[in-house]
Amino acid sequence: MVLRRPLCLWTPRPHQYACRSMRTTTMQLAHLIHEVEHNRTDYFQVNLPKKSGVGSQLHCRPHRAPLVLVDSSKAFEFIGYRVLSRLPANIPGVNCRRWLRKFLRGRYAKTQVGNRHGDRSSTLRGVPQGSVLGTHFCSPFTHTHFSICRTASQASQQTCTRMTSPL
Repeated sequence: MVLRRPLCLWTPRPHQYACRSMRTTTMQLAHLIHEVEHNRTDYFQVNLPKKSGVGSQLHCRPHRAPLVLVDSSKAFEFIGYRVLSRLPANIPGVNCRRWLRKFLRGRYAKTQVGNRHGDRSSTLRGVPQGSVLGTHFCSPFTHTHFSICRTASQASQQTCTRMTSPL
């Protein structure tokens, strides 16, 4: 079951990627992160059987969205790295913060391979096309994205612009 709130706030529309007032991608990403984080602190109670097998015990389970779909080719087009560098303080999880710092440090994009103009050039914003790392940004609550795939070759064949990640 997909949590409806984040998807309602972040439904892909053509105008959301333009720099219109209150319709920027930065704003939509902030809404999405806020909504997912808000639901991490919301709990429901379930009765689970005890280890001894006699009776049941009340446990608290957090409400979490099991699925978030992100189009990385458009999600980070207009977000500068200065904005992204401030996000790790708001993102839970040591692994995600560490990965994001490494991802943002010393970013370079190459032009065509084998071309005389194929030198390294600085990338100031966006996720380069073909970047597998870009899809991991929006899965801060998972240990690894590849655990949902059966094999590494299947994971490498996934489209980098579309991510399916359990939360």
